[in-house]
Amino acid sequence: MSLVIGIGSLMIGLAYAGLGSLSAWETISLHRYRGWSRFGIGFSLMAASCGPHHLVHGWHVLQGEPISYPMFAATLIGLPAGLIFVLLRFETVLGGQGDRWVAVSAHRAMLLVGAFTLVAGVLAAWTFAQPGADFAFQFLCTSAGLADRGTGGGIDYGSVTFLANMFVVIAYGMVGCYLADRQVRSYLVNGGWSLSGVALTGVFFTCAQMHFIDATTQGSGSLLFFDLIGIPASIYFLWVVKQVHNDSVMDWNRRPLVGAAATPARPSPWSGERTQH
Repeated sequence: MSLVIGIGSLMIGLAYAGLGSLSAWETISLHRYRGWSRFGIGFSLMAASCGPHHLVHGWHVLQGEPISYPMFAATLIGLPAGLIFVLLRFETVLGGQGDRWVAVSAHRAMLLVGAFTLVAGVLAAWTFAQPGADFAFQFLCTSAGLADRGTGGGIDYGSVTFLANMFVVIAYGMVGCYLADRQVRSYLVNGGWSLSGVALTGVFFTCAQMHFIDATTQGSGSLLFFDLIGIPASIYFLWVVKQVHNDSVMDWNRRPLVGAAATPARPSPWSGERTQH
């Protein structure tokens, strides 16, 4: 189980790092004729914290860091969405289609969403029910829980690690909600689901689930640096996603690129460069 969690976390970390680097490169190299992509900047900042977080966590797990069954389940659940999005993204880089329209009925989609929601709730409850978990407000009080509190075990709800991870959980959960809402609207208009969009939605929901389990698991304190970076990154990215969702920001979603990408004869009006007449 440690091997699966460790390797899975390393794969997720490498995927985030690769996607973040690719997003940053595209944002910088294409800004002259497409403008600065706020979404691309936000995604790069998010990946700059989540990528190293998963890499360090995977390495520590392989070195013998404590693990749990909820952590094992969350890793397995998070891999499919991440792998699908990574493969589609690199397909785009290689000149391929980069997306697919999936014809799934609304009833089947709701059943799938309900199943994943149930699994997420079970994992959350399982995390708090682990031996040594110190429940807030003592709403579940057992003799085992009292014994664990007496020995100083349990979840430290006041620790910086717990608060930082829980902040990211809420922020990325909201990002997933905005992305899911966009997919539902797209389905109502086009009658199909964007595989890339659904995968990205799943990435943020499963990422939030993983951070939730990391917040309630006693691990290495070396992740705190990346957890703290994740707070401002998640705030900015959530703001960008909300603005794009409301169509209230001028980004690449409002400037479709037609034809082959090439440097134009003169800079675009939104590039910030002045032209000489």
